[in-house]
Amino acid sequence: MRLQTLAIALAASFLCFAPARAHDHAHMMQMEAAQPLSGASLYNLASHWTDQDGKAIDLKSLRGRPVVVAMAYTSCKGICPLIVANMVAVENAAKAKNLNDVRFAFFSLDSKVDTPAKLKAYATERGLDPAQWSLYHGDEKAVRDLAAALGVRYRPDGQGGFDHSAAISLLNAQGEIVFQKLDAKLDTDEFVGKIESLAKK
Repeated sequence: MRLQTLAIALAASFLCFAPARAHDHAHMMQMEAAQPLSGASLYNLASHWTDQDGKAIDLKSLRGRPVVVAMAYTSCKGICPLIVANMVAVENAAKAKNLNDVRFAFFSLDSKVDTPAKLKAYATERGLDPAQWSLYHGDEKAVRDLAAALGVRYRPDGQGGFDHSAAISLLNAQGEIVFQKLDAKLDTDEFVGKIESLAKK
C-alpha cells in the first residue's frame, strides 16, 4: 500500500511537465532521473502487464531471482538501443562468470505502439534470449506507476516518441532496487559485480 501511494504521487508529478518540444536529434535528450523508491518492493505494485507472448503477468511473477530492469520503447532511435546493448553486455558478462540465474526485463514506455507482437519481433531481431529476457506491454497507468517506482522520467517528444531517462536497475529476489545506473555510461564489470554479490547472499 505504501509503495502504491508513493508511486501514484510521483507519477502525478509528471503532469506538471511543460509540453514537450519537437525532439532534437542533435542532442538526444537524457532526462534527469528522479529518485527511485527505496526500502520497498516493486512487486507490491498492483499494475498488470502482458509479455511478448501475450501472457498476462503481475510484477511479482519475477520474484525469486535477480532482475535487470529498464524502460524503453521499440521505435526509439536514440538512447534505447544503447540501453538494450548495455543490458546485453551485462548478460554476456554474467554468463562468463556462470551467473545464469538472472532475468532481464524490458518494460515499454509506449502503450499505444508496443503491442506484445511488436515486442516479440523486436526481441527476435536483436537476438534476445527468451530463456532470460521478457519484454512487457502495459497500459498508461501501469507505465506511470512503474516509471515512478524506478525513478524514470519520461514525456512525449512531439514526434510520436518519448524523451526519457536512461536508467538500468538491478532488483534483488524480493524486488527491491539494490543498484541503479542513471545514465548511458554503464560499467559492465561494476554491474556484474553487484549481481555476483546477490548470488553470494
